[in-house]
Amino acid sequence: MLSWSTYKEVDNKFFIIQKSVDGINFKKTGDVEGAGNSNSIRTYRFLDLAIGEQKTYYRILHYSTDNSFTESETFITDRATVNNLMITSMSSTVTDRKLSLTVNSVVETDATFEFRKMNGEVLSRGKKKLTKGLNALSFDCSKLPNGRYEIILKGNNEKERISIRKVKTSEMPKLEYEVFKK
Repeated sequence: MLSWSTYKEVDNKFFIIQKSVDGINFKKTGDVEGAGNSNSIRTYRFLDLAIGEQKTYYRILHYSTDNSFTESETFITDRATVNNLMITSMSSTVTDRKLSLTVNSVVETDATFEFRKMNGEVLSRGKKKLTKGLNALSFDCSKLPNGRYEIILKGNNEKERISIRKVKTSEMPKLEYEVFKK
């Protein structure tokens, strides 16, 4: 179940929920009607009955009455709950400068990461110290050339793999509201 809240709405027509199995190519999976105008907190929910994949990426497009839209952060769901290391959310699969990840670790550990081109060539690697529980990680992607990349995070004898796309600042999605994950 996806759940999100808005604290204020102006000309909110509807939300389109998109999903992806690779974090890059998204397709519409549903929509939810918006409240129009509201000055109070409104909570919305969407149940994806066709989740299927182990790891699924979601984002929400918010459409206004003039048919313009903004795009939310990208959220990751994983059906396996026994992971020792799991990326639970990310700022977006599209970035011009910075990539932010939230990583859940069951123990304190040193995690290694690699940024790879899609052909497997390693561009950079490093280590991050993880504490038990949720960890906020940030990576500077500003020096990467535009294109698609794979980030591999290893720790606790497990490996997490995500794909991102580096773009020009002018190609970045416009974010005008926050999405909260419960």
